[in-house]
Parts: sequence; structure tokens; C-alpha cells
Amino acid sequence: MKIYFITDGENIKIGRSKNVEQRIKQLQTSNSINLKLLYYLETEDVTFETHVHNVCQRFRVKGEWFKPEAINHLINHPWFKKHMVKVESG
Repeated sequence: MKIYFITDGENIKIGRSKNVEQRIKQLQTSNSINLKLLYYLETEDVTFETHVHNVCQRFRVKGEWFKPEAINHLINHPWFKKHMVKVESG
């Protein structure tokens, strides 16, 4: 399972999926703005997504969407900095 961090160019969606690429395709069909995967992290804990949401609570826009500052907040923490994988654009 992966926790993913995608952007619509304005905000960040924090979600979880076993197949992130397929999940982005699903989300893209209902979004006119191109979505881009920024980071992901691996976890076996299905409740970890909720923990990440709680850690980023003050940056929540709505639902699973957060202000971009949520990413900086997370990577300033040593555990997240170590485990979050940055996706290189290319």
C-alpha cells in the first residue's frame, strides 16, 4: 500500500492506494486539471493515511485536499523526510 501526494497545481491530495497510477487515472477522469504525483511512501498500516491527515490538519482545504505547505511540514520531520519518496518529473 502507498500513501500518495498528488497535486492539481494548487493543492495536494493525500490518499492511499495499492495501485497509485491507476488511482491517479481514476481521479483524472473527474478533474479537468492535470494531476501530478509528487511523493509517495510505503506502508502496511491501512490507518496510516488518517495519521498523515491528522498531522497535516492545519493545512486542510477540504476532505483529503491540503495546502502545499503540508508537504514541507511533513518533510521537516525526520521520519517523513526519510520515508517519503520524491517522484522525479520527466
